Amino acid sequence: MDDEPHAPSQIRFAQAAPRCGACTRQGFACQSPAMPNGRCRMHGGGSRGPITAEGLARSKTSTRTHGRRSAESIALKRQMRSAFVQLRDMVRATNAELRETEALHRQMLRRLGR
Repeated sequence: MDDEPHAPSQIRFAQAAPRCGACTRQGFACQSPAMPNGRCRMHGGGSRGPITAEGLARSKTSTRTHGRRSAESIALKRQMRSAFVQLRDMVRATNAELRETEALHRQMLRRLGR
């Protein structure tokens, strides 16, 4: 058994693969192996969307919505916001009443001499 992790023929085959060649951030050409489209997985391997008329029509009729901006979701967010504002105002009013009560309590204690 060989001590090498891969057979030499596999290494030569990987080294012989065409390279991406896209300009990297360092300004050099990318040396990653290219896919059939001529670029590596980091420089253009993803889809750019439908090109044919059939694909464009299918894309327009598909339901690709996530619901975050639906009318239902917007109404729920408004309800939650108004409930939050009401709750915040109630907490502020309660805190103000509590401060007034504590001030009155301190005044009474002072009058009683305690």
